[in-house]
Formats: sequence, C-alpha cells, structure tokens
Amino acid sequence: MNRFSHRRPVLAFYLLALLIASLVMVWTVYRFTTDPASAGMLGEMVTGIYASGQYINIASMLPHALARPDLLGVFIFAAAPSISAVIVAARGGGGGLKVLAGRLRPVGANTTRRRAIAVYCGMLAVYAAGFAAYDFVAGPGTTITDRLAMFGGSVLLGAAVGLLMDEGGTLEELGWRGFAWPLLQAAMKHPLRAAMLLGTLHWAWHLPREVLTLLGGVDPGSFLLTQGVFWALCLALAVVAGYCVNLAGGSVWPAVLVHGGTNLWSKALSDHVAPSFGLIDLRTLILFMLALVIALCAGRQLGRLPGNPAREPE
Repeated sequence: MNRFSHRRPVLAFYLLALLIASLVMVWTVYRFTTDPASAGMLGEMVTGIYASGQYINIASMLPHALARPDLLGVFIFAAAPSISAVIVAARGGGGGLKVLAGRLRPVGANTTRRRAIAVYCGMLAVYAAGFAAYDFVAGPGTTITDRLAMFGGSVLLGAAVGLLMDEGGTLEELGWRGFAWPLLQAAMKHPLRAAMLLGTLHWAWHLPREVLTLLGGVDPGSFLLTQGVFWALCLALAVVAGYCVNLAGGSVWPAVLVHGGTNLWSKALSDHVAPSFGLIDLRTLILFMLALVIALCAGRQLGRLPGNPAREPE
C-alpha cells in the first residue's frame, strides 16, 4: 500500500474512494433487501426535510442520521474522497499529510494575497449573481430564498452558512481539489486536460449511487440522458473550481465554496424555478457558461502561475 501510494497516488486515492462509495451502496442494498421497512428511510428523510421548509444539507440531515444510523451512509459516501485522500497521504502519497493539510490554508503558497482576495470576492459576486438569476427565472411574486430561513431569519446569513453546510462541497473537496487536482496538474501537460479528467473521474465516482435508480425501474434511455447532463456538470465544476483553486494558490476552500454554493442553488432554490431549459437545469447552465468563459479567457493553464512547482513533492 505504501509503495503504491507513493508511485500512483491519484490512482490509489481514486480506487479507495470508489471502494468506500461502493461498499456504502452495497450495504444500503443489503439493508433494503433484508429489512424492507428500511427501504423508505432515505425518501422519508428527504420528504420530511423539504416538507419542513428546509433543504438537503449537513445540518438538516444529521438529526435524521443520528436517529436512524443507517442514514449515516449518506455522510460516509460524501466523505469518501476526503477519507481516501487522508489515508493515501498518511501513507506518503502526494507529499504526505503535511502537504494535504497545507491546502486547508485560505491562501496557498503559490499565489499573492491580493490575487487570493480577488478570487474570493469574485466567487461571492458570482454566488450573488446566481441568486439574482434564479429570482429572475422564477418571476415576480416568488420568494426563492424561503428555505434559507433554516439558518436564521436573514437571507444573507442563510446564504453564507449554507456555503459550508453542503455535504458535497464540505465533505468531498479535500479529496478532489485538495489532493487529486494538484497531482493531476503536475502529471499532465495542461491543467485544462487535468480538469477534464478529474471531472470525468468525479462523475464516474457517483455511479455506484446512480445505478440504484436503474434498479428502481428508471428507463435506460432516460438514465443515459440524465448521466450525460451530470457528466457535463462535473466537467464544468472541475474547470470552475480548479481555476479558483489555482488563483488561490492551491487552497481547497475555493472549491468548497464553488461546489457548496452551486449545490445550494440547486437544492434550496430550484423548486421555485420551472424546468424551462429542457434537460439542463439552471445550475448546470450557469456552471457551463462560467466554465466556457474561464476556458476562453484563462486558456489551458486555468490560472496556474508560471512559478508553480513543476511537480508535487513526493
């Protein structure tokens, strides 16, 4: 394991993250088949959360998971990339735990403070613009922010806290953009190619969860179309989040905010917006447009400074 982690850290990380996610889903299927009463737990949790005026996030799901431990699998699944990154780094992969922990600094070593502040301010501006876009599409007379009241009466407070309460952004990103992204950039000639690969890996990692919908009777054609859109979303997320991480000098926090913020749009605001874009939801459309602009303006380097190390320390 130590030797493999040193020689192939990204592969070791990915296989372990995929194994953890797959084991969670195998356990879930086993529980559903051996205890039919548990089969509706997840649906009941989701329905209950939205019926209470909240939306899916760490804070809303945790009480349900503590009351019914089988639901803790949701958190283990989401945290699989970060758990895997910590294990592989502890074995010396990707520079070790010290390098991985360093990516938790808000401003990384490979940038300037001014550049990092600019990217954080830019992300917050785009985050606010996303709310404006949802409000515009929802039309007059619709309040799109009512679910944010679960974090307090202020919309600003709800929007701010919600950035860090998404299980995808907060629990996954230490693995994707904290561990794998720097290593893939170092190994490949162009960061844009690395982003395309990481986006594809991110999408494929979800498949153990997604294939359960086929077992539930979803039409295969519809499944493939949905997965195509989801793949495009993961590619766009990889470009946007990777670019912001590069501008912040390798800090993982921009990825947490991009992933968490765009997920909040989808989970907390989308039920107020009619599906007027065909298969593509508004969140995916916004991310795709952002990724296209970034790729055109930043080029294949995606904001990576020329002075960045040629490769990650081993």
